Amino acid sequence: MHVLSPDEALVMLLADDADDQAGTPLDEDREIVVLLSDQDLLTVELSMRDVVASMDRREFTDHMPLGVDELLRWADDLRLLRRSIFGERELTPLTLSAVRARRIDWPAWSEDGDGPGAPREHEAWFRVSGDDLAIVSSAVRHATDRDPAVMEPVDARHMTDDTVGRALDASLHSIARDLYKRA
Repeated sequence: MHVLSPDEALVMLLADDADDQAGTPLDEDREIVVLLSDQDLLTVELSMRDVVASMDRREFTDHMPLGVDELLRWADDLRLLRRSIFGERELTPLTLSAVRARRIDWPAWSEDGDGPGAPREHEAWFRVSGDDLAIVSSAVRHATDRDPAVMEPVDARHMTDDTVGRALDASLHSIARDLYKRA
């Protein structure tokens, strides 16, 4: 995942729209523009830490697209990225209204005013690949669902709001479905 300036986002959206108009299918390596809030990034980071702390190691490689150390590096990188973009703002408690993950396409970008493509306060555009999306959504899904066959009970969970986790999981699933629908 890479944060985008408005100019970088516009270039990606124009190329995506041209391909869409030409009927060119996206390949799975293609990156898309996704808008995420600071809370979305925090929820993903906490979910990654929760999965590492709770998931049975035998099950980890079957359910996660990365190894334990790689997932912890992702969590650390997300924390640094969130803080570099949004500052050190305290984000607890997590709220449903701050779950804002969504794919941005050309029609959303081109709407006048404060359409769905314009970042609101505490949001930023990101370049996200299908692989990135799989890693992020897998962590959120497992930290939220907590399947006892895969996740061990722990005393102190990192991602404590399952309602927020389910809402973010649904948003990420919708983004993935849209990405793979064209792939």
